[in-house]
Amino acid sequence: MATAGKFIVIEGIDGCGGETQTNLLSDFLNNKGKQVEKITFPQYDKPIGKLIDAFLYEKHDLAPEVQVLVYFTEFVQDKEDMEKNLKSGKILISDRYFTSTLAYQGLRGVETEKMLQLSRMFNLSKPDLAILVKISAETSIKRKSREKEGNIDRNEKDYEFLKNLAERYESLAENNVFCPWATVDGEKSIEEVFNQIVSLVNKKFNI
Repeated sequence: MATAGKFIVIEGIDGCGGETQTNLLSDFLNNKGKQVEKITFPQYDKPIGKLIDAFLYEKHDLAPEVQVLVYFTEFVQDKEDMEKNLKSGKILISDRYFTSTLAYQGLRGVETEKMLQLSRMFNLSKPDLAILVKISAETSIKRKSREKEGNIDRNEKDYEFLKNLAERYESLAENNVFCPWATVDGEKSIEEVFNQIVSLVNKKFNI
């Protein structure tokens, strides 16, 4: 019988480098002979992801409660595949997850407990570790503006929102909401951030 896998989520405000660090960690673990599966939320190439993208670029508005349900649909859709990967012993590394919904939609006024109730209703897989890559709102806007050449979405251009979001993430991490959390300094170089993440993963899972 296969040993149950591990579920690691990379989290943080826009521009924290989640995609980069997800790829680096996946490659690192693959090179160590581990079976790794990567996943990303939102999945912009799929119908629900396209709806989310349209919302982010202000083509239409969605009430915060509707945002939760839209994002949540992706997690439920992928739940079976995620569980299969974990049961087969794979290490699942996700660039964002329900932990992002707790941060973003929680900041927009949806009660944390209501979202947690929804996660329990659908028995969402809980991460073994969510890693918060902590950066400032200033760094976020600077990075995303450079990356997207100014074509940034409603979240990425809203300094006050990002500032409050960073604080919201810190609170989630400090209180281990939904799952165990750990924090790394995302203001450092890509290599230094990666080294922090590897150290955390080794300490937590002895990989």
